[in-house]
Amino acid sequence: MNPRNYDLAIIGGGAAGLVAGVAAGAVGARTVIVEKEGRLGGECSWTGCVPSKALLHQASIAFKYGASGANAMETVRNIMQKASKASKASGLLEHYGVDVLKDSPAFKDRNTLQLAGGQNLKANKFIICTGSSSRVPETGGLTDGYLTNKEVWDLPTQPESMLIIGGGPIGTELAQAFHRLGTKVTLLQSRDRLLPRDDEELARELTALLTAEGINVLLNSRIQKVRKDERGWTVTLDDKEVTGQHLLVALGRQANTEGLNLEAAGVKYDLEGINVNRYMRTSARNIWAAGDCTGNPRFSHIAEIEAKAAVRNALFPLNSRINYQGSPWATFTDPELAHLGLTEEECRKRNYRYKVYSQAFAGDDRALTDGETKGRVKIIASPLGRLLGVHILGPRAGELINEFILARRKGIRLYDIGTTVHVYPTLGMAAQRATDDWFSEIGEKPLLKLLMKLARR
Repeated sequence: MNPRNYDLAIIGGGAAGLVAGVAAGAVGARTVIVEKEGRLGGECSWTGCVPSKALLHQASIAFKYGASGANAMETVRNIMQKASKASKASGLLEHYGVDVLKDSPAFKDRNTLQLAGGQNLKANKFIICTGSSSRVPETGGLTDGYLTNKEVWDLPTQPESMLIIGGGPIGTELAQAFHRLGTKVTLLQSRDRLLPRDDEELARELTALLTAEGINVLLNSRIQKVRKDERGWTVTLDDKEVTGQHLLVALGRQANTEGLNLEAAGVKYDLEGINVNRYMRTSARNIWAAGDCTGNPRFSHIAEIEAKAAVRNALFPLNSRINYQGSPWATFTDPELAHLGLTEEECRKRNYRYKVYSQAFAGDDRALTDGETKGRVKIIASPLGRLLGVHILGPRAGELINEFILARRKGIRLYDIGTTVHVYPTLGMAAQRATDDWFSEIGEKPLLKLLMKLARR
């Protein structure tokens, strides 16, 4: 190990850590990344985004074309390896002279990390990017042998049956994927709908679609106890018992802070994660944090913008506030559900004046030609057409939401979206058509009617 002091030490080599390392190295900072897992890429590359989307793709093929899903798990593992080799991150780190150490670090003081091997590493500044891991409930009988999104990819073959606890994005995506591959899936959700952070109306529509597809979705499920025997798992609810060969726990994420000895560095944290201000700085003036470990929205794209802000604020004198741009995300079920900004429920709580404008994919020519007509574009806007929130249930919703992310950031209103040329026939036309009712309402305004009347004279 190079004994020199570093300008910047980054703890964690996941999405946030890699972006921070490349950014810091690119501006000439003497930088080191310390990653304890022994491989770069973090949760998204190895246990989250990449494998789950690969599995969903295999499941979609099996479902739509009657193909066999027998080798799906092996295919997913192969795709993970290909994605890792295709990543440019390692090459860029080497190009910029960023050191990468595979070791377990803990703070000795605010300027020193003690590595598991007994060596000390000193740096002027630090960015903590340790990510998150699955939150496991304190449920009676939950012993070793259950799966999380970390262990599920080690299954040698597709299981015959599976119980999934948790109706968030991870649980919902994996429930549909395994169901389409032929696994008998029971999805247990304690709330009265899946995806409770998303638009309620569209989340309920998606829940109904998944149920109609054949997934056993049990809402308002209160788990009393769990037990495992040689045949598999049994979960006892208030009114029934459900069984499955495997049990997958998908009840959200918790920040990885254990073992870091944050107290020695003066870094404050709680159950949600490491406390940071709007500049991603912790309670220690020379230490920043980014990504899932902060408790902010836990998505890779959010981790990236936080990492860039942390590097900028750590290495340069003028602090820059982070712009979450409406904290967008997408759940990659079929159909997909994408989220941007406020929901109707949130608008009502804030007493905002708003109206909803929508376009069903059943009325979009490209969706009709592709045979993917479920769902719709739903825009929540102020009376003057300012975007408050956009929610899309439908094909490629995760792609379609990007137009609205840029529009919201730049203050683009419904008038601009409605008068912008969209290529026909594309799914993007549904985004434009969703503004039609707004134009109709404007045309009915008394003042505009008078102006139009005068203009015709």
